[in-house]
Amino acid sequence: MSLDVAINLVASFIAFLIGWMTRNLFSYYRSSRPVARLWRVNRHAPVTAVVGDSRDDKVLWEADALAAMNVRLSLAREHKIHSIETVRSSTFSMAAHAEDNVVVIGGPAMNQTWKTYANRLDLPYEFRVVGDHYRIVAREGGESFGGARDPEARTKQDAALVIFAWNPFEPCSRLIMMAGCSYLATLAAPAVFSPDYARKLARRFDTSKPLALILSVEDVNGYVAKPKIVAWKHFTQITGD
Repeated sequence: MSLDVAINLVASFIAFLIGWMTRNLFSYYRSSRPVARLWRVNRHAPVTAVVGDSRDDKVLWEADALAAMNVRLSLAREHKIHSIETVRSSTFSMAAHAEDNVVVIGGPAMNQTWKTYANRLDLPYEFRVVGDHYRIVAREGGESFGGARDPEARTKQDAALVIFAWNPFEPCSRLIMMAGCSYLATLAAPAVFSPDYARKLARRFDTSKPLALILSVEDVNGYVAKPKIVAWKHFTQITGD
């Protein structure tokens, strides 16, 4: 092999390597990094997703199960975290999992773990029963968000509460809570971890601080658009560290 050929091969390899690194860095800063800034997972602790209890012990609520699947996909795709335990609220062990990175899916009606963690946080919003339905109500001002239906237009709306906080039992670990007033918004809430949505959130909010988002979700004759942020508040969390 002549010296010129060797030099060309080395130059081609270096050009390929630079191109590969550039593409991967661009992909990381465009998609993975914004999602990572939302998750802020403690890599020294496991990730446990807690879903609500259904009336049938043999099945999960469909919305909770699908939301948990989307959470798993986000962590696997953007964080390369593949070991995620999903448990029912009734079988969630505080002794075993309280200090994990915890993802609570489903509100207080069916997920008692929501109450356990929410009671340790000074959340600006809470679920309340109004009439025959749950609504998300601001603790200051009383503004409320919830479902609506228009049979003639064949549309329905729902609202979800998404919380980004630190685990009150282990401040180094992450606590994510997400739930809708009904199944529609619970199912749609994990959309915040899509790269495009996470990028917008990272530009708009300081995700290093505890944050509560209210999402509005609309189903138009079977088409569900991306959730819209209709209210938000940062809140104070005393972590003790």
